Amino acid sequence: MNARTIIITLAAVLFITNIAYAAQKEVLLKTTSTWDNVEYQKLKIKKPEVTVLKIDIGVNESLKMHKHDLVNIAYVKKGTLTVYTDKNEQITVKEGECLPEIVGKYHYGKNTGKEPVQLIVFYIGEKGTPLAVDK
Repeated sequence: MNARTIIITLAAVLFITNIAYAAQKEVLLKTTSTWDNVEYQKLKIKKPEVTVLKIDIGVNESLKMHKHDLVNIAYVKKGTLTVYTDKNEQITVKEGECLPEIVGKYHYGKNTGKEPVQLIVFYIGEKGTPLAVDK
């Protein structure tokens, strides 16, 4: 193999590799309100704390009725989840979707699909604020 062939071969490999591994972005959620259309208020956080939880919910299982006093977003990694409020409002989210959770209102989530639900939930609030308060 001559030098020119080697250079062309290396250039082709680099080109193909860059295409195969190029970073891709997709906006999963961009919002100024919770899922029930309540606008987020100006956040006054003196000492911010971020927590990320992985939550698994079995088929037909429900979480306890609870509320959040901080902002959180749930990403449904697997399954189908329906969230119900104590005022009979509801929303269903499926695999690959995000849910901007309600703040200060009691609610619970139930696995309404045919497989386990896996959530990745991102919380941001004042350090020491409980992630959830049971009813």
